[in-house]
Amino acid sequence: MTAADKYFLKAKDNYPYDIDDALEALEYGLSHDDTHSGLLTLCGQIQYKDLCRYDLAAESFGLALYHAPDYTEAYYHYIDLLTDTGNVKAAEELIARALNVTGINKARIWHREALLYERQEMYTIALASIKNARIWTNDKDYSDRYAQEHKRIKKKMKMAGSKEVDIQKDEPYVEPVILTT
Repeated sequence: MTAADKYFLKAKDNYPYDIDDALEALEYGLSHDDTHSGLLTLCGQIQYKDLCRYDLAAESFGLALYHAPDYTEAYYHYIDLLTDTGNVKAAEELIARALNVTGINKARIWHREALLYERQEMYTIALASIKNARIWTNDKDYSDRYAQEHKRIKKKMKMAGSKEVDIQKDEPYVEPVILTT
């Protein structure tokens, strides 16, 4: 375990409850290793959630994935940022990339895709994505949560008077579209 790893664990343990100690550990950790993906991701989270500096957050998440393309935690937060900022194309590309990362929680990625398309009022695609999230999860609580979100999206679809065709319960798993870069 490196000094950067120790500072990362300390920062992660303190965030978000003791932001001063978290920031101090983050600063020390990055001074030891400015390519540490965990530290860069946590830095991105603080920039995104606490400081609303979306461009700096995107830079931190991008650096984290540049230095460690298999660091799964960065994908979740970066996709959230891209969704919240309305960067649909970049979010779609990152989702497609994330689904190919070994060890990533695919249910969490599919869930984020559902939220992305729901915000775009593309309810049919959002329903297919939330269904995939339910297929990929092996946790009852998350399965129940995704089922509730499926109902919520269907209700929203009905309220919006969407002309989209609803996804049938017996429809098979939908393969992701993998974009090459």
